Amino acid sequence: MKVLINERLSGHTTFKTGGIVKEYYIPENAQELISIYSDEARIIGGGSNILAADHDFNKVIDVGSFNTDFISYGKGKYKVGASVRLQQLIKRINSEGYGGIEYLYSVPGLIGGATVMNAGRGKSYHQCISDYIDKVVAIEGGKLKYLTKNECNFGYRDSLFKHSGMVIVSVGFSFPEITSEDSERLIQQRIDHCRLTQDNSCPNFGSVFCKSNKYIMKLAKRFSIKSGNCHFSNKTTNWLLNDGGTFDDAMKCIKKVERMHEILGQECKREVIVWE
Repeated sequence: MKVLINERLSGHTTFKTGGIVKEYYIPENAQELISIYSDEARIIGGGSNILAADHDFNKVIDVGSFNTDFISYGKGKYKVGASVRLQQLIKRINSEGYGGIEYLYSVPGLIGGATVMNAGRGKSYHQCISDYIDKVVAIEGGKLKYLTKNECNFGYRDSLFKHSGMVIVSVGFSFPEITSEDSERLIQQRIDHCRLTQDNSCPNFGSVFCKSNKYIMKLAKRFSIKSGNCHFSNKTTNWLLNDGGTFDDAMKCIKKVERMHEILGQECKREVIVWE
C-alpha cells in the first residue's frame, strides 16, 4: 500500500479543487482497504463527480486501483472490480459480443463510482448501469457484504451506497448480446454527441444537478451564471466550468441556481458530491 503525505487533492479531482490531504492512502487490495477504512475517511475513485473544498483533509482513501479483477462466467455474466474503468469494461464485453452501456463510454469514471451514482444516459432515456447489475460486493463495518440488486435501492442517479458508509468492491453484471457493428456504431454516436454538445474547455465534473427545472437550467446556460472564475457553460446545460476558480466560487454558482429554483417553487437536487 502506498501512503502519500500532504498530497494535494486538486490533482485527483476532474474539477481541480481540493486542499492538502495529510494522509492519502492507495490500497492495492480489499484487505488493505478494510484495514485502513474508517468513518471519517473520504473515499475517491476517478474523482469525476466530486467538488472538494480547498481546506485540508485528514484522510483520503483512493480506490482507483485496489480491485481491477475482471472475471467472465460466460453468456454475458461478469464480475468486475470496482477499480475497472468504464471504457475498459465496455471494450471488453463488446469484444466478446455483449453490451448495453455504450452510452457511458464518454464518462471518465470507474465501475465503483458509476454504481454508486447509478450512472446513466439521461432521465428521458430511462437507461442506467443498474439495468444490468445482478449483485454488488461492498465493505461495511470492516467486513464484506453481499447485496442483491433490490437491496441496492437504485434510483435515478442514486443508490444505497450514495447515502451509506459502504465501499463497493466488485459488481456482478448480466449483459445482452450485441453485434460488433452495433457496439462500434453506438460508441461512435456517443463520441460524436459529446464533441457536439459537451463543453470540456475547462475542468468540470459533468452534470451538477440530477433533478432540476429545464427552463431554469436553460437560463443558467444562456446567461452563463458565474462567480469568480467558475461559471455555468453557455454550451452545455447543467454543466459547471472551472477556469482557475475556487471551491467557494463553484458553490456560489450552484447556490445561485438552487436559489432560482427555490424562488420559483421548483425541485432541485445536486448530483455532484460536495466535500466541505
